[in-house]
Amino acid sequence: MTFAHRSKLLILLGAIFAAAFSAAGIESDDDPRMDFLPNPFAADRPEWDPFGPRDESYYAITGVGWDPLSPGGLIPQLLSASPFGPDQGLLIGDEVRTRNQLYLQSGGLLVTRGEVNLAAPYTLWLYVSDWAPLALYDRGSRILNPGSLPPGWYRLDLWAETLEAHRYHFDARTRSNNVTISVSSAGYPIYYGLVGRVVDARGNGVPNARVRISGSGGGIFSTVTNGQGYYGMDLPSGTYSVTAELEGFSFTTSTARVWTGAVSAAGILVGYPASTVVYPVGPPQEEYGWLEGRVAERSGAPIPGARVRIDGIFSVTTDADGGYRVSLIPGWHSITVDARGYKFSSTSVQIRPGHGAKLDLQGTKVIALGKYG
Repeated sequence: MTFAHRSKLLILLGAIFAAAFSAAGIESDDDPRMDFLPNPFAADRPEWDPFGPRDESYYAITGVGWDPLSPGGLIPQLLSASPFGPDQGLLIGDEVRTRNQLYLQSGGLLVTRGEVNLAAPYTLWLYVSDWAPLALYDRGSRILNPGSLPPGWYRLDLWAETLEAHRYHFDARTRSNNVTISVSSAGYPIYYGLVGRVVDARGNGVPNARVRISGSGGGIFSTVTNGQGYYGMDLPSGTYSVTAELEGFSFTTSTARVWTGAVSAAGILVGYPASTVVYPVGPPQEEYGWLEGRVAERSGAPIPGARVRIDGIFSVTTDADGGYRVSLIPGWHSITVDARGYKFSSTSVQIRPGHGAKLDLQGTKVIALGKYG
């Protein structure tokens, strides 16, 4: 066989191979082996961005009680739970015929597509049919790899941190169905790189509040909320601390991440009348919610006597096991921890009437140099 004949044969075989894959409908971003973006919040971020948030930053997504980047963990956590239990009472709205099943919680239904608002939490439900290693993907990029899990139902709480669409699936021996989610801009002014909202304790927008944004690498920026309490600014890529000021109010704090070319949302800032803020500390009542958790070292050892500060106004002290519990009025609250010899990141949590939120906090030991001898 001459060289020309061999070349034609190779070209023909290549065309047949490509046609076979095209007929099968296989897309490159459907390949479950594509783990080239292990950071769950790195999808579609410009790799060339030299000022983008890094893993070593002390950033923590705020505005949500389960905070996937809180000191308690660096990735979102799967929780074993049933959507059909008495505490959930959900119904299946879309039929799925795959062995492994994936749903979005939408009201009281489990569906395979839906819409969430920017800066709002949402929940995925996973049914795993066989004991197997599991990996969750968003548009072909792995965002979660918890290892082997037994069969059963699991929930995963996420947060619409950026204005972008999602397409989730997971693999555990066999692949699940796809779940597609679009993120709505809601009332946020999405022509800015960083957007947010300031509200009062009842959730109403606070107009004319001065929002102060401090960068982790230096620089302080400010803007004013509009009539509905929304604000927006164009900022360099990085991590930021956000708070607000308005006479007669005391505001929670939040954090935010900004990437070039993306619309990012900061956690909601909540303002309370400075002279009338009352925090119940007795047993939870129906109109209140409560917050509980554990303060520990990264090794898991408890930190007794740590002060868990709420909104920078009052605090509770952890017990001998590092545990704490406090009743709070509904709404968003900023949480910080003070403990001698440890460094903590701040976060925020939403409290709902008659419901509890769990927030474990983890501290990093601070070594004081020059104290030896």
